[in-house]
Amino acid sequence: MKHPLVLDPAGRKPGGETPLICTPLIGRSKERLLGELATILRKKPDMLEWRVDCFDAVADTAAVLDAAVALRAAAAGLPMIFTCRSAGEGGQPTALDEAGVVALLEAVCEGGLAECIDFELGNSPAHVRRVREFSRKADVSLILSYHQTSYTPGQEFLIDRFLEAEHLGADVAMVQVRPRDRADVLRLLAATSEADAKTRIPLICSAIGPLGSVSRMVGGLFGSCLTFAVGEHSSAPGQIPVGDLVSVFDVIRRARGGEMF
Repeated sequence: MKHPLVLDPAGRKPGGETPLICTPLIGRSKERLLGELATILRKKPDMLEWRVDCFDAVADTAAVLDAAVALRAAAAGLPMIFTCRSAGEGGQPTALDEAGVVALLEAVCEGGLAECIDFELGNSPAHVRRVREFSRKADVSLILSYHQTSYTPGQEFLIDRFLEAEHLGADVAMVQVRPRDRADVLRLLAATSEADAKTRIPLICSAIGPLGSVSRMVGGLFGSCLTFAVGEHSSAPGQIPVGDLVSVFDVIRRARGGEMF
């Protein structure tokens, strides 16, 4: 059985009837984050992702923890993914180096301020091991992620990234690419499907940009357990509003006689 990403408030596990819908928080201040969260909650996503690389005070650990506590209090029990995406993999530039990101993730885990943390697969092996160590100790799920924001690598390469994440101890493996044509989107979905048959952990896949938006709608049919959707603002090109995704999933489920998989 695959390790659950996290139980949502209704007790659903990823890979069930539909993929989980996660909406990003990208506010630059605590006040803006809380306003953004109030809007998102009305749309009833399954999870939240705080993209802390968008936060102006990201280098101030005390300010980050203070904002995280406020978000937890206001989030109505929704599980949170805590992500500090690097500029090289599609995030905002920050004053934190890799070691600084590790230290921030450790503080968040120790404070019990997120159900999941995201750490990039391309980081140093020593840092990946360290993050795996403290996240496991804190009972926080670790997403090891790979992002290629310029193109889509070959299918075997993508499968290997999913397998590598599992080998390094990830609870969830994530691959995101930028397609240049329709064949690239198909390559990502095929790689996800094949990796899903070979791994024992949940997988997440997405293709960014307008061409890749279809991957956010049908990725679940190929083994992706979660999709990122617009709550108030998007964190990547091609994200779809929560309500639209709910409608798409409902159509697919009814077309398949009530079963997604």
